[in-house]
Amino acid sequence: MALQRFSLPEVLAVAKIHPFYCSDVKYPPDADEVQAACEQAVKGATEVDLRTQPLLHKGTIYQRVERLTHDMSTKNVYRKSSYVTVTGGGSGGAPMIFALEGHENRRQRMQMGDLIRICSIASPTDWVLSLHMSGGLYRSLDLITEIIENSRATVLSVGNNMPLDEVVDVLGHSHANVITGDSSQIVQLVRYISTLPSQAQQRLRLDKIIYTSEPLTGTQRAFIYTTLGDVKICSFMGSAEVGPWAVSHPDLGGEGGLADSSTRDFVFDTRSMIIEILPLTASEATDSPSGPDPLPLGERGIIVQTSLQRLRNPLVRYITGDIGSLHQLTPSARALIPETDRQYLRVLRMHGRDRRFGFKWYGTYFEFENLKALMLAEECGILQWQVILDQLKSSPQPTLEVRLLRASPQADILSDEALIRRLWTFFLVLPENKDLFRVEFVKDLSGFERSATGSKVIQFLDKLH
Repeated sequence: MALQRFSLPEVLAVAKIHPFYCSDVKYPPDADEVQAACEQAVKGATEVDLRTQPLLHKGTIYQRVERLTHDMSTKNVYRKSSYVTVTGGGSGGAPMIFALEGHENRRQRMQMGDLIRICSIASPTDWVLSLHMSGGLYRSLDLITEIIENSRATVLSVGNNMPLDEVVDVLGHSHANVITGDSSQIVQLVRYISTLPSQAQQRLRLDKIIYTSEPLTGTQRAFIYTTLGDVKICSFMGSAEVGPWAVSHPDLGGEGGLADSSTRDFVFDTRSMIIEILPLTASEATDSPSGPDPLPLGERGIIVQTSLQRLRNPLVRYITGDIGSLHQLTPSARALIPETDRQYLRVLRMHGRDRRFGFKWYGTYFEFENLKALMLAEECGILQWQVILDQLKSSPQPTLEVRLLRASPQADILSDEALIRRLWTFFLVLPENKDLFRVEFVKDLSGFERSATGSKVIQFLDKLH
């Protein structure tokens, strides 16, 4: 029962009566309606065609989630018995709340723990120190803690507020051999370890890193190896919308073979997730049942997800905003994975976010559309702007710089201080990353970096990738 998934006919049957997919449906179906839809689907369907279901765009689901979150009717099942997680979404406002049925969430955590065990990410002898965030509506700490416990490893739930010197003391005292956290937190801790005397470093016995959120760059990975030695760098992948669902491990042909590449290989279970790779133009299509066929194995395109772990609020043909390609397991991976599971596992090669729509910094994805809306707000008085993603010269920690050319001070526009506060809110600047964020007010266009050809101000400049 713990590892139960739903069938594709069941998921599609519920999607047909759910407001995520039907604009004329006001509320999600209740338990009786879900059961009736599933029973009918099992009776009547011999084979279903996923391609008859329109693609689900991020903007569509965000609008409908927003409406359901604020509808206080007792008929609104979306607000009942739910596990709530959030995404900042780069909106600068209140985080977007995603809800799923509580028991479905617990089963998904158990299934993810099982995948971690199958892929040798964690073992019963591992002691794992987690730096993940908790509070402020974010639940990554309890999520990762429970997932790792479900893989039968032992977890030290440290969180993101403990001073780094105390974190190192815990590592040494407990003999923990694994660190997990957002990639920025990992780099920050490793940088601190690199400043310690050799005697203090020798107390640590780290042999594995498990990072989440934004990918580690080649420079960051090299820095980790230089500081910690021959550690295995692993990763989990997930999102607020779909939850945790894929893993990366160097022995599976992922991280180790791609050290000089921006791509990363993740392993996922086809019993839990259906992945389609569609042409890049598919993300621009309307909600029409007719769409392009999935690309063959090995070809790169946009990643479209259908979850077989969520039923009450199904996620069907969701455009993630990521670019990737599908592959079979490598021979080396097949040798490591139990024979009973091999046929169900596939490799998703991640090529990064679709940079037509946004970028990531310190674990949060920021959409260009929302960024432009902030910069064009009349009360901000911004005449020209530029955002630069880079890294520190002294370490591989990612930095974000905002350069602004403003109108002359007026009564109806924000002061510099008020605008900086708004930018801090938008970019989710926290005590642990404030030194990596900078706002610079320039006097004229010479203060911006410009294109070599037309000498135009480049509004977003990525020096990190």
